[in-house]
Amino acid sequence: MKRKLLLAVSILAVFVGCGQQPELNVNAEQNKTENNVTKPEVQQPKAVEVNNTKPQETDLTDNTNVEVTSNSINVPQNPQDNQQLAKSLSKEIVHFDFDKYNIRNDQMPIVQEVANLLKDTKGNFTVRIEGNCDEWGSDEYNYALGLKRAKTVKQALIDLGVDANKLTIISYGKSNPVCTAHTKTCWAKNRRDNFTLLP
Repeated sequence: MKRKLLLAVSILAVFVGCGQQPELNVNAEQNKTENNVTKPEVQQPKAVEVNNTKPQETDLTDNTNVEVTSNSINVPQNPQDNQQLAKSLSKEIVHFDFDKYNIRNDQMPIVQEVANLLKDTKGNFTVRIEGNCDEWGSDEYNYALGLKRAKTVKQALIDLGVDANKLTIISYGKSNPVCTAHTKTCWAKNRRDNFTLLP
């Protein structure tokens, strides 16, 4: 009887001991699961990095929108100013004496008015000063004389405070007359500098 009791107790002890081992294995599996949980936690910074790239893309898009908006603000203003400037410049004509390229005293107020127009207009633009001559003389001579007339007016505008980068010159010689009659009055009209706002 004692042997049976001892046998039963030892079997029970074995079962109890075996019953505790699965608990240890369960705990080990929980530790493994916790270790597995920590692995996704290590991966979380990667998810954070991905999230950080999205705001950067959004910021770039926002900056682009700001630049487009600022450009679109300037674009409507410049054409209006330029149209007004082009209209005003087309009325200004500097006349010269026969075979001369110096600015006459009575023409200096016109040069001053052109300088004021150019200094008062904001934005980027270029004005072409166009030298012209009457029909007397050769083509080569008149092209050279027209160029001297344009250079003289350009230098006068620069001396009056106009930015040299906004000015360009050309000579048409005698190829661009405003009057074609063979009279002194007509020749005098053709000895001139015109101003054109370039697009």
